[in-house]
Amino acid sequence: MIAVTDIYRGAATYYARHALPYPEDLFYSLVRVCSLSNSSRALDLGAGTGQIAIPLARLVADVLFVDPSDEMVEKGRQMAEAVGVKNIEFSVSRSEDLNEPMSSFDIATIAASFLWMEQSTVLAKLAQMLKPDGCIAIMYRERDCSEPGEWYRAMLSDIQEFWGGGFPAGPGAVRPVQLPYRQVLRASNFGEITELRHYYEHHWNIDDLLGYLCSTSLAAPGTLGPRRDEFTSRIRRLLLSYSPSGFFAERGHITTWLGFRP
Repeated sequence: MIAVTDIYRGAATYYARHALPYPEDLFYSLVRVCSLSNSSRALDLGAGTGQIAIPLARLVADVLFVDPSDEMVEKGRQMAEAVGVKNIEFSVSRSEDLNEPMSSFDIATIAASFLWMEQSTVLAKLAQMLKPDGCIAIMYRERDCSEPGEWYRAMLSDIQEFWGGGFPAGPGAVRPVQLPYRQVLRASNFGEITELRHYYEHHWNIDDLLGYLCSTSLAAPGTLGPRRDEFTSRIRRLLLSYSPSGFFAERGHITTWLGFRP
């Protein structure tokens, strides 16, 4: 079993500060397409530090924020308090272990954390917890291009080389194979699928970018351990070879697969 909490140990502060936000219009699209209102209930699984839960809470009645990391949940609680969002309930739990009343929620959101979940188990649980007309929203970020040069692809290639040809998955674990999310939903109770796409552009300085890497499974403190200085020096050197000024841009899109019961 993949110990996700071990992989991300120590990453919560980096995640809160450097994780990329989701486009504002994505949340308005969820409200419109999923028929949400100020009386709707939302469930955010693998919530990190609240990048989805907090914006969504401003548009619905309440949100249940679930993450297996106590560090992530505590940081998410602090971030919600800092911006005055009070209609979020916080739970430290694996999504697979969640036990909520039947037909409790109008929408369940899952972002990058879906990769690490026992996906069929989670979808089966959500079939119990969502209302009959409720929906699942699975979000995936794709980088389309980077400037100057294709620094993002070069960075990933260098990180893969650093780890010996693959990406890390925690002690003794194998990184899961990512099946197309449309395929995963099609095999579940939520086989009626709508696809949304929202575009973004983000600008980095090198310290923010290195901080972002520390928020991911590629370079979180729990992943790097004593190799942190080695990793940081290596990636900084590579990035500065693309941009001596230390400034970078990336453009991409968020694909959201909405699954409804047929």
